[in-house]
Amino acid sequence: MTVLARGSSLLRGLLGRGPALGESAAPRVLSPGTAGRGSAGFRSSGVRYEAVVISGTEMAKQIQKEIHQGVESWIALGHRRPHLSIILVGDNPASHTYVRNKIKAASAVDHVDERTICNGISPEKDVDGFHIINIGRLCLYQHSLIPATAGAVWEIIKRTGIETFGKNVVVAGRSKNVGMPIAMLLHTDGEHERPGGDATVTIAHRYTPREQLKIHTQLADIIIVAAGIPKLITSDMVKEGAAVIDVGINYVHDPVTGKTKLVGDVDFEAVKEKASFITPVPGGVGPMTVAMLLKNTLLAAKKIIH
Repeated sequence: MTVLARGSSLLRGLLGRGPALGESAAPRVLSPGTAGRGSAGFRSSGVRYEAVVISGTEMAKQIQKEIHQGVESWIALGHRRPHLSIILVGDNPASHTYVRNKIKAASAVDHVDERTICNGISPEKDVDGFHIINIGRLCLYQHSLIPATAGAVWEIIKRTGIETFGKNVVVAGRSKNVGMPIAMLLHTDGEHERPGGDATVTIAHRYTPREQLKIHTQLADIIIVAAGIPKLITSDMVKEGAAVIDVGINYVHDPVTGKTKLVGDVDFEAVKEKASFITPVPGGVGPMTVAMLLKNTLLAAKKIIH
């Protein structure tokens, strides 16, 4: 496997552009408590409206502004400027997309084992949240550096005001870095040290028969898809008013343009006619993942978790 080691100054990189971070937010980004089933789906008048499309790009700008202010305050107290280094293992296109959104330059190449690299990083500096100690603390409902994509999904749910308490959730995908931590965050007790969503969570995976998956998703109030299969979730699999969060990253051939395009795991155009909330690809979970990585970097610098 190939490892690319990349480094940058956090503020001089994504957080250092003051004017960009201060841009006003789009009205589609909702605060907790301001969103509800009345904002999409069927209205009291009986007229059908399509889903609210959650702009991860605009929400990420808000979070980056908050992080920027936190970093400035941290430096003003005489502390060292936070830095971010990235190690990429393997040749997964989704990982490459994620890393390109973090940093643009590579500085070294080598062959190593992914788990060895993850556990070789100090837990307190593991801003991706992949170290066995951070994963263990997450599973034990303790404070930890949460994997960035799982943290992005959780933040989208909270900031959009999507209710999780007592709700049925389907997570399609069981990867250790995405599906598993998302399920952990959503099903755990809201009164624990690291509060969870108090939801009833079903985890599906590649060996779950499609018809069985459909049975589960039709009962779900929230569907989170991270399987890497284009159009895995179609409109007939989604009940009216469900919230759908698409974590998928797939490159497919566009027969209209003849070019390759980026799509998620959800049949977006069809599903948005039934869902209450939906995230697009691109522009949904992706930019939020980068924002949560930067948030973890600030938390690590301030040694808030460890």
